[in-house]
Parts: sequence; structure tokens; C-alpha cells
Amino acid sequence: MNKAFNTKEAVEKYLESDRWSYVKRDYSLHSICSLRPSLKVEHTLSEIGSKSLLGLLERKNEWVSGLGAATAQQALQMFHLNYEIIYVSGWQVAAESNTGVNTYPDLSLYPSNSTPNFVEKINNTLLKRMADLNKDKLPPIVADGESGFGGIYNVYELTNQFINAGASAIHFEDQLASEKKCGHVGGKVIIPTHEYIKKINSSRLASDVLGVPIIIIARTDALNAKLMTSDYDDRDRKYLSKNRTSDGYFQIEKNHELAISKSLSYSEYADVIWCETNTPDLGFAKEFADEIKRSFPNKILAYNCSPSFNWLDKFNKKEVENFQNNLNDFGYKLQFVSLAGFHSLASSMYDLANKYKGGNMSAIIELQEFEKKLSKEGYTGIRHQQEVGGNYYEKIGEALLGENSELLSKKDSTENTQF
Repeated sequence: MNKAFNTKEAVEKYLESDRWSYVKRDYSLHSICSLRPSLKVEHTLSEIGSKSLLGLLERKNEWVSGLGAATAQQALQMFHLNYEIIYVSGWQVAAESNTGVNTYPDLSLYPSNSTPNFVEKINNTLLKRMADLNKDKLPPIVADGESGFGGIYNVYELTNQFINAGASAIHFEDQLASEKKCGHVGGKVIIPTHEYIKKINSSRLASDVLGVPIIIIARTDALNAKLMTSDYDDRDRKYLSKNRTSDGYFQIEKNHELAISKSLSYSEYADVIWCETNTPDLGFAKEFADEIKRSFPNKILAYNCSPSFNWLDKFNKKEVENFQNNLNDFGYKLQFVSLAGFHSLASSMYDLANKYKGGNMSAIIELQEFEKKLSKEGYTGIRHQQEVGGNYYEKIGEALLGENSELLSKKDSTENTQF
């Protein structure tokens, strides 16, 4: 541990790194020093993952592709397939993996520590299998911070939780936290540019205090929102109507221009820029990228290839195949399918339950045959005990009880004798 972690010299050295060449902060070196303890607490997964992810995103001719995991087991299957990243969507945490006692739509209704807890669960699951498989690295986790579940203090604490959990990147959106909605539905309310920048600064300050260079992604929902809380910010005012709605918010008149204006302002502070869209529009994607790159040529862009889009309604199969290559050419180095996990989980179970209904065991046999086929390609989930840590804990038993103990599981396991 570094015992001089909070000294001016230590903080200066951290901030002088090339990592921060394109990052602006609106707080002082003194502020970081005053919040740091004298001893540095290590956050190994977040620190290594952040640096690894940045390296992936800075490759010249490649982009990083990922799927959203709704469960730890889904993340594990991606790990087996050597995925470069795992994406964790707040929508999917609300729908499946939150720490509350219900499932929710994307309204920030679930406990705010749910996503950090889910990230930690994924990392712990992968670490166990990492030992089993003798792998030497974990995929970085890109996590959804929603609208921060409040103001600057909430964002600061949430960033701490994500770093403790081992996240490599966090994204925050510029919606009003108390009115937060999924990016692909109506009723979205955007906050002024200066207010969102304070949130980005809050997240960066939290990471600076911990000394972990987590990647911060700024997402704007301005392209398809209709409302803004205030016209106070000069940068926003020209895109707003002077009229207020019955809810007290200002109407947005020029969404297209507002989304670009906000993203240009955010680009000074965030590592990655993301504009959420309602359709997979390559025309706007190129225009947006060109505008950002004109002022910030090194800025990394992100794109959500969402299942909320009806892809074949917009493109033919060949155009879909080329879509991500086109995005990469424009500068979108981080691409992911946010809700892949939910749709995979729900559709596969519905299909099985529909076939089995009434006691049709042939449906289970069909599933087993499908798993056997996948096993030839490297799938290991057919041995379900093994997949959740059975081998790992068997090694603990062997170490403490001896390999000849009758208390060990694998000797009479049907998993070992029949599969």
C-alpha cells in the first residue's frame, strides 16, 4: 500500500499521466488530496479492467463488441467464448437481477446498489471459473449508472460502489433522475448541460480519490426527448421552446441540434460519448460522429445496437451485416446489444415451457441434444454443477478432507458418469 497516497506529489503524478490528455476537470488538485486517505486501498479488478478496456478501444481498425448479460450465468457463457467485454444494462438489472423483491420497468425503481452488486456477482463468478480454467484475465465490465439515482452526491457514491465491485466503465445519462425512463420510450426529461457536467465531474472525482482510472461514458437522450427541466443554460436555450408543459418543463424544439451540442460539451469531460437513438440511423450516426470528431478527433464513441429496434424493418440482412463495420468506420469503437440477455432468457424459456407443457419429456431430450451439440463447440453448461462452481468447491473438499473422503461429491455424480 502507498502510505503517501494523499500527498500533493502523489496526486500530481497521477494527473500528469497521458491517460488524462483529453480530460477536463472542474475541481482542484487540493480537493482530491483532501478526500484521499493516506493509505491507498487497491481496487485491482477495476484498475486492470479500466486500462485493458481503454487499450481495446484505442485500437485503430477494430471495435469492441459486447452483449448485455441479465444473469451471472449469461456472463459466464460469454467468458467461455472469450468475449472482450461484458455489458451490464440497468434495464436488465431492473427486469431480472436487482436486489429488491420485484421486477421493474426501466424507471430507476430498483435499489440503487443493485447494479454494483450484480457486477460484483459476475466478477466473483468469473474468478472462480478463472481458477478452474487457468485463464489469466477477465473481460472488462461496462456498467449502467442510469441517471445516477439523484444528484452529485449520489453519483459520487455510486461510482465508489462500481469501483469496489470491479467495473471498468460506467455510463450516466442526462435525464432527470426522478423522471428517468428507458431511452426508447416517451416521457423523457433532460437536465441542463451544466448540471450534467457536474455529475460527470462527480464521478471523475470519486475515481480520482480512489486512484482508479475508470472509463466514464457520457450518454445523451436529447435526440428523442421532448422536455427539459430548465432554460437557464445558454448552451441549451436556443434549442428550446419558451412554452412550458403542464408538468412545468420546457419543450425541446430542435432535438437533433441539442443532442450534438450537449455531446460536444460533454466531450471535454467524458472518455466516451454515446447518443441514444430510437432507430438504427447510419445517416445520423455519421453526422453525429463527424461533428464530435471535428472538435475532438480522439474522442471514442459508443453505440447501442438495441433489440428495441426492428432491424429487418429498417435494413435487409446484408445491410445489417455491414452495420457495425460502418459504425466502426465512423469512429464508434464501443458497440453493444444492451438487452440481449433478457430476450435470450425469456424467449428460450418460453420455447421450452411451451414444448414441455403437459409433461412432454421429448422437449427436455431435445434440449439435452441441443446442449450436446453445443458441447462439441466448447459449451460446458450441460454439466450444471460444474458450471456454478462444483469443481472449485470439490478442490476445497479434497484439500481439507483428503481425496479418499466419502464426503466428496464427484465420485457418485451423475454429471460425471452420464455426461
